[in-house]
Amino acid sequence: MGDDFEKSGLKLLRANLETGSTHASLEVENLDYVTAADALNRALILSELHLPERARSVDIHIVEKGLRGPTISYMLQSKARASRSDGYQNKTDHSKRIIVRNPQLLSKANKITKYQYFKLATGIDLGARVQLFGPIQSLAHQVYAKLEGRLVVNENVSIWSRYDLDITNDFEDAFPSDSVLPHVRTDLNLYLTEGSSGFNALFAEGRYSLNDSLHNRTYIGILEEMFSGVGTELLYHKYDRRWAIGASAAWVRQRDYEKNFNHLDYNTITGFLSLYYASPIGNFDLAMHAGKYLAKDRGITFEARRTFDNGFKIGAFFTRTNVSAEEFGEGSFDKGLYFEIPIDYFVKGNTRSVFNTIIRSLNRDGGRRLDDFGQSLWFDRTSFRLDALNRNKDRMLP
Repeated sequence: MGDDFEKSGLKLLRANLETGSTHASLEVENLDYVTAADALNRALILSELHLPERARSVDIHIVEKGLRGPTISYMLQSKARASRSDGYQNKTDHSKRIIVRNPQLLSKANKITKYQYFKLATGIDLGARVQLFGPIQSLAHQVYAKLEGRLVVNENVSIWSRYDLDITNDFEDAFPSDSVLPHVRTDLNLYLTEGSSGFNALFAEGRYSLNDSLHNRTYIGILEEMFSGVGTELLYHKYDRRWAIGASAAWVRQRDYEKNFNHLDYNTITGFLSLYYASPIGNFDLAMHAGKYLAKDRGITFEARRTFDNGFKIGAFFTRTNVSAEEFGEGSFDKGLYFEIPIDYFVKGNTRSVFNTIIRSLNRDGGRRLDDFGQSLWFDRTSFRLDALNRNKDRMLP
């Protein structure tokens, strides 16, 4: 059963089925599926195929990237079980066959898969940047190769790396930024010229669910092309609530333009308190983040994202801080659009790889946060939150 799980893009971490018992419990991690509903569909199909005839029900304990999700209770119905008059033969009666319960640990397991850790996975991909209507160039581009690696330390800790190798690049640094704020973003052209090739990431990350409602992400190292640092994020979210509260904090230091292991003199502490809400109308996630940004300005960011059941995401945001319009420069405040497109629809097989990008009309220093660090746990858990699972029960059924 564990072998078929792995071939299907899942990990069967632990299991329990007592002698003579009719109930099985499985702890399952989703590796390759964009949406949790598709991963659960595969897990339930394999449960129907592999669990012994006496098993009448199964609990699937969801784990994703080291974080605990809800428990799925399912009434089994294979061909051999279909003859039983237990009231669950009708596939359309999914409300009785699948129940989403609160997150639970599989406290007792008589089968444990001993996965080998300290395994390095590598990959190579192409990336591109395009800058339109910039203050220096009306059109600039870069094409580069992304050399990526992940060392899996254990179920909760990984070391991530990415080296960008320049292929073609016509960005220029002839006109330095005139921003009066610390140049936390407006020196981008220097990073794309002096550091056309270099490390974009080299960091250790730990993800833990401290209990069924409190989740944590901690990280240290080279976090992105402009900043290194150390930080943490906490998210409080009861599985049956549409709201959540988050907090994040990080100490960061600005990297040298050559994107090596050297740094500039600038450093700061950035942190936010966040409120999240999953709207029942249109599947929108609304968020508000209040705190201190990279340029040491303080303010509030509002954002709204819609996640479609096929994994596509689209959103918008804007930020207002205590920096005046004159200090901020052209544009007055930060705003933009967010897009995330699953690669799964363009390649054979299943993959969780996505293409995501943020489109801004102007690149300024005010109201800027770390890229992909802090305020991300809520959005990482989108597909296996209660609202998404209840909405996709039909998709889960074998």
